[in-house]
Amino acid sequence: MTFLDTGLLLILLVVLPIAGALAIIGVSAASIEFGRRHALTVALVAALMTFGLALRLISQHANPALVVDAPWIPILGVNFHLAIDGLSLWLVLLVALLTPLAMLVSTSITARRQVYFLLILVLESGLIGVFLARDLVTFYVFWEIVLIPAYFLIGIWGGEGRLAAVTKFFLYTVVGSLLMLSAIIGLYVAHGEATGRYTFDLDALVAARNLLPMELRTWCFWGFAVAFFVKIPLFPFHTWQADTYAECPTPVTALLSGAMSKMGTYALVRFGMGLFPDIAREWALPILALAVVSILHGALVAIVQTDLKRLLAYSSLSHLGFVTLGVFSFTVYGVEGAVFHMAAHGVTTGALFLLVAMLETRRRTTALDGFGGLASTMPRFAFLMVVASLASAGVPFTNGFIGEFLTLLGAFTSVAGPWFAVAAAAGMVLSAVYLLTAIRETLFGPHQSVFESPDMDWREIAAVVPLVVLMLVMGIAPGFFLGPTRPAIPSAAVAARNPAGPSPSAP
Repeated sequence: MTFLDTGLLLILLVVLPIAGALAIIGVSAASIEFGRRHALTVALVAALMTFGLALRLISQHANPALVVDAPWIPILGVNFHLAIDGLSLWLVLLVALLTPLAMLVSTSITARRQVYFLLILVLESGLIGVFLARDLVTFYVFWEIVLIPAYFLIGIWGGEGRLAAVTKFFLYTVVGSLLMLSAIIGLYVAHGEATGRYTFDLDALVAARNLLPMELRTWCFWGFAVAFFVKIPLFPFHTWQADTYAECPTPVTALLSGAMSKMGTYALVRFGMGLFPDIAREWALPILALAVVSILHGALVAIVQTDLKRLLAYSSLSHLGFVTLGVFSFTVYGVEGAVFHMAAHGVTTGALFLLVAMLETRRRTTALDGFGGLASTMPRFAFLMVVASLASAGVPFTNGFIGEFLTLLGAFTSVAGPWFAVAAAAGMVLSAVYLLTAIRETLFGPHQSVFESPDMDWREIAAVVPLVVLMLVMGIAPGFFLGPTRPAIPSAAVAARNPAGPSPSAP
């Protein structure tokens, strides 16, 4: 056993991006111009090292020694508790992969480059911490850390409407976070009174959840749920999303849509189902209805969009509705499909936003009518755009198909009955409509002769090809990705009626 087979690996995953940020500060302190020129190199090295370490989790995620549980604020029962399992494995890897790829397409960032890449690294550290945390205070701290760099990245490098967008984003997120903090404190006090042990440890709180009053558990569930619904987002908590994604620097939008939105869906399974399974089941029908509304509303509004970033923002709203649908189906298929679709959506939407960032760099616009005929002038770009769009539309043998199929299967076989699945399936049809429309207008529409756009260079190809390959690998060999998931799903999350037959992750 090496030191990388212990909890030190998890600490390094959180600390390495921060070390990279500190290195940027050190380089810039020596020479501002030198720091500006080499900020990307320093940040990229730190991000690639983090990704290299994250790859080790694939073989080590079931290692019981891979845990950190050290006293942080002993007098309050707060521990710095990190752990990894099949539920968080692919999300940690997703963050570690998207971060360096987003850096590669950030060539349009020229002002205060040091600060930009520094904030990207802090964002990465916070996201990884959220997916590793097993203590509620540790989780909340990382949850809030993510907000800080996201706020400044949007507010400084965003578009003309960035101030209004980032203000709405901040207010929604803070209100949700305060509700969650209130719920955390309520759980802490009630658990201490019921057991005599005051702790924020997730495992301890889960073990004693039935000792707490039903009314308290209901209020605490909704304190957590609203915070998670805002972050996903789920209808009607989504009104911040389109403005924020549209005004955000496009490479950062790839991180927000591809990784940050998964904070909410992941937390629904880890904390919502883990701590309050009975309350979640009681409110499953109205939440399933909201999930279906998100799917259809997002798809329908995406169809009428004239801006690529807004189209993808509403597409994200629709796709993450499928994740919520799977989670609240309370079936093995549904929850496994939801976890798979979190990673699948992160890969596809990350690739699509990175591709849009390349267009924005060339044309200084993301409006659909600003493009046309790109298939003839940018054939490499066109090929990758088509594959990514087909994966997002859920074409068989792509990752989008597997995730949506499993969530629909879970919803169809749940106690809620088939009607939610039937309604949600219409979202798959609508997604093909708006994605094919976007492809037609940008790649095969009337050629914009005023603009002659060069095709993708080696850096841009390196940023997107790994994601496109992953879309196909996940679609062709889903068992590899589904395998670690089932043992990590909270048992109460699949307590409802399940279909006969083996799980899709079973050999």
